[in-house]
Amino acid sequence: MRYQSYIVEQTKAAMGEAFRYLKAVPADKVEWKPLEEGRSALSLAQELARTPVWAMDTIQKEEWDEEAGKKEHEIMASFKTIDDCEQECQRQMEKLFELYESIPDSKLNDTKWLPFDGGREFTVMEMMDYPRWNANYHLGQVGYIQLLYGDKEMH
Repeated sequence: MRYQSYIVEQTKAAMGEAFRYLKAVPADKVEWKPLEEGRSALSLAQELARTPVWAMDTIQKEEWDEEAGKKEHEIMASFKTIDDCEQECQRQMEKLFELYESIPDSKLNDTKWLPFDGGREFTVMEMMDYPRWNANYHLGQVGYIQLLYGDKEMH
């Protein structure tokens, strides 16, 4: 199996699991957040909705664009429900996976400097893994939110 196909499968599974947990959050808790600095389940879903776009931009654009990141936050805020977020994520993942499948094996180890992780060179494979990683990361946050409001079920 090519890495491109593997990461598509893993990303689909991670996003599916994250949204399964997000959809289990009751409507009256979707915007609840732990402590003053915590994030709500809706905020996490809004980010996941646009994560595929960030991944495409990171891979395709020559340089990291701070202004584009700010515009993304405005777009994210336009999604008002978990279902809206999931639908947007699905639409964007279709485009992302087309990009992934088009990347030749010979480009997987190419690098680009990005300001993340202290600023360093990232391989194309690492950039491709970002949406899967982000979904898993936010899944943990959603599970913690659920635990704090009393939901101890496995979703």
